[in-house]
Amino acid sequence: LVHRLDKDTSGLLMVAKNPVSYEYFKQLFKERKIKKTYIALVSSVVSKDEGIISLPIARSKKDFRKRVASPRMVEGARAAETHFKVLKIYKEYTLLEVSPKTGRTHQIRSHLASIGYPVACDKLYGGKKYLCPDGLGRQFLHAAGLEFSTKEGKKIRLEIELPSDLQSAIERLY
Repeated sequence: LVHRLDKDTSGLLMVAKNPVSYEYFKQLFKERKIKKTYIALVSSVVSKDEGIISLPIARSKKDFRKRVASPRMVEGARAAETHFKVLKIYKEYTLLEVSPKTGRTHQIRSHLASIGYPVACDKLYGGKKYLCPDGLGRQFLHAAGLEFSTKEGKKIRLEIELPSDLQSAIERLY
């Protein structure tokens, strides 16, 4: 595996066929030369059409499973940046396209929750704003795209559609 996805996150996952490819792609991720695109359904109506969340992320002192995004630089915090764009607004939810510029553990989930828009059905980060569309049994976060250049300089864009459980959840929101 060249990179990982959070548990219950669907979508594209990069796997290298050999050690040379593994090292090449690992380096691209390290240098932030792979553009990652996610689709997330969040609780509440997002007030801006797009935005950038630039908050350091640290391990929570209260819950070892969580990461906390905070404007204060605490011990062990690492810089993190997430871009988002509104795709569609529903009554109690907003569908977002999200692009993490860094690759911290739980970055998207932590960042969105920190600005008051937790990912739908996210039991760990949902807090008081926990909402979940009827029939959905996991968080609504999907790794929809990867964009990178090969060693030969050829640009590659990989995309994958929403899985049926997430697509059905959206259809039930109308």
